[in-house]
Amino acid sequence: MKPSFSNLEVIKFAVGMEDMGIVFYEKYAKKSDGEIRTLFLRLADDERRHKAFFQNLLDETTKEAGAFDYMFDESVTSFFEAFAQSAGFSREIKDIETNREAILEGITTETLTIDYYKELLTYSKEKTKETLEIIIKEEEGHLALLNGLLK
Repeated sequence: MKPSFSNLEVIKFAVGMEDMGIVFYEKYAKKSDGEIRTLFLRLADDERRHKAFFQNLLDETTKEAGAFDYMFDESVTSFFEAFAQSAGFSREIKDIETNREAILEGITTETLTIDYYKELLTYSKEKTKETLEIIIKEEEGHLALLNGLLK
């Protein structure tokens, strides 16, 4: 039997994924300069905006559903952070030399994130699926931006 995730769990996980994305892109920014650095700082800022979006969703969902204290327990938070890190942003930071390489790394990262969220759809209840679809659209927008830059 597949596990099932609540709306709160999925959104909390998304916040963790965006946190890992910020760290991931900031690490690349520190390893680069010029246009590449600017690109990765922009991507980190985009991840911050996504995190704020998901945090607002979490706050709204918490109000609607009532307080679920276990969701805010430190061990649950640690679990979601570790899960997010293993899902897409634990990859080794590579040396990059061109804008193209930087964009391709971003595309790979965003694709992994989108694929992971799509996999979560198969484990989710109906209301959670609606939330995941919002999250996926946000990430697909990021991917579209990167693909546009690649051209």
